[in-house]
Amino acid sequence: MRGFLITSATAALLALPAVAGAAPRQISAGDDFFSPKKPAARNLEAGPSFHWSRAGGSSGRHNIRQDDKLFFSGHATSGPINYTINASAGSFHYYCEIHRFSGMTGVVKVRPRAIPDSVAGEILVRWADSGTNTGSRFDVRYRVDHRKWKLWKKDTRKFQGTFGHHDRPVNFNLNRHTYKIEVRSERKQVSKRSGWSPALTLHN
Repeated sequence: MRGFLITSATAALLALPAVAGAAPRQISAGDDFFSPKKPAARNLEAGPSFHWSRAGGSSGRHNIRQDDKLFFSGHATSGPINYTINASAGSFHYYCEIHRFSGMTGVVKVRPRAIPDSVAGEILVRWADSGTNTGSRFDVRYRVDHRKWKLWKKDTRKFQGTFGHHDRPVNFNLNRHTYKIEVRSERKQVSKRSGWSPALTLHN
């Protein structure tokens, strides 16, 4: 079980702990646009994930609202914007309430984090932390090779789970299979949810 990899769609990297206190990804809230509109997905890390900013003095009124208010900066303002979220795993579409239909929208994505135990043949998957402010419950699904997606956790309040522990939810064998894990974040009212996160991919 030694030496397995955690990959995204574009890169492979050895499974290492995330860097605590990494700087949030910066997004500019300009007049009628967000930049970057779709920043590259980031892996779950401790601390703030994304930060929106704008200097005061603009004539336009703007704010940041996720579709189901999983995050919300407040009423639209022409003043400065200085707004940060500590995102759990998921894909979060958001918009400015005033200029949504003018194209002032964006998407931010967070991939769950993996902490391997290669000796035990298990892996701890973390999708949120105590500072998360984009959801309080979580759905977690997995796929073995190219088979159908299956639900692992539903509406869980826990921030992490051990994949392969006592053969749950699968008999974990990286020598034979590739595994993908995705997460979506929810409010207490579970109809309010993000999209599925980018996949965490595990293979030997």
